[in-house]
Amino acid sequence: MMGNWTDSRDGFARLGTEYTPDYRGYVINVRDEGEDWYVYAWDERNGVTAYLARAATENAAREILEIHAGIRRSGFLCEAWVSEEVGHCPEDATGVRWLDSERTGKRVRLLFCPAHSHIFSALTWDPISTYRDEWGIEPEASRIIGGRRGPVREGEPTWVVMVDHACQAPYVRSTLRRALAKTEPTWSDTDYVNAARSLVFKLPDHGPWYLTRVELHTIRIALERRRARYGRFTGPGNYEAHEVIAQRITWASEYAIRRRQQDLS
Repeated sequence: MMGNWTDSRDGFARLGTEYTPDYRGYVINVRDEGEDWYVYAWDERNGVTAYLARAATENAAREILEIHAGIRRSGFLCEAWVSEEVGHCPEDATGVRWLDSERTGKRVRLLFCPAHSHIFSALTWDPISTYRDEWGIEPEASRIIGGRRGPVREGEPTWVVMVDHACQAPYVRSTLRRALAKTEPTWSDTDYVNAARSLVFKLPDHGPWYLTRVELHTIRIALERRRARYGRFTGPGNYEAHEVIAQRITWASEYAIRRRQQDLS
């Protein structure tokens, strides 16, 4: 069980209790006047508390350490490739490796969990919250080439779809129910109909979703038909969140189709 903030006093706070399994490090303000916080994290492998990052405020410093320790979720997943069976790493990202490309003038950045933070060690490293606050992180703007892959399920590769709003899962499930209830068939193949019936009951409220090519195409067709009929993504909840989940489904479906074509060629 993760520890709580202890030994908090002016200019200092410790996460967990030192010399116990829940110890995660501490934050300290190094200025007598004003704020300049240093974050130190417990390195269990080497048995030392090592410098992690700087922060402008105590709250920002605490957030950095909590995300690094896995107590607070960053909202982003590690982008390291593991294997064909596992896909990309499913763990929460805690840090960013980045550089500014002299050739393109663009910034290259990769998100990693603690276990994969050593990858591309020559690149600059920042805690994810520090990088987010300074530069912003928009996963949709720089998607993984070929899509984020999940674990193989029953011999079929899966693709990852992030879910970040409470209305997205109910919206997709209700869209599938409507499509199944129509007298005119929404899908041309029984595989899609069977997938829709299954997804109505098993699609979870929270993400990430790990969906096969057939499941992605099933959802994509239903969403596109619903939008074509009403002219926009309708339904209770956040309209923009409906747009986002539909776009993510479309992207993942396109990646899955390309992968299928490559396998057949």
